[in-house]
Amino acid sequence: MTLLEELALLLEELGLGTYKPDDVNGTIFFPALPDSPDTCMAIARYGGTESSSRDPFDEPRIQTRHRGTATDARSAEASAQATYDALHGLGMRTLAGGTELQLAIGIGSGPEYMGRDENRRHEYVTNFRVEVQRPLLSRPQ
Repeated sequence: MTLLEELALLLEELGLGTYKPDDVNGTIFFPALPDSPDTCMAIARYGGTESSSRDPFDEPRIQTRHRGTATDARSAEASAQATYDALHGLGMRTLAGGTELQLAIGIGSGPEYMGRDENRRHEYVTNFRVEVQRPLLSRPQ
């Protein structure tokens, strides 16, 4: 199971949407937003700090992208804020695939407005630094 799958399941567990990996009827996707539905979110990785070769910890950066309707930006902002509120400071949790989420820290002070997509739907993003412990053959536990 990938880290993004684990995080999508965590977002669903936190009541922030529905993750259905083989179905377009969900509201949580990765790594990009699909054409529909209008109101949904995507989760993606975008780098992080250099990892130690001896310690079993990584600090990837995660972005959630939230889309609302073309007529009202509030649903996208509210979804982004709810995600920020739920994840910022969350830690000491085992994710569905066995990854240990040590801590999630919001980068910035909350959601950021990204503008409108090609269909004029409003979009917001939230960014996080996550500290995770994943078992690797080359690093001790």
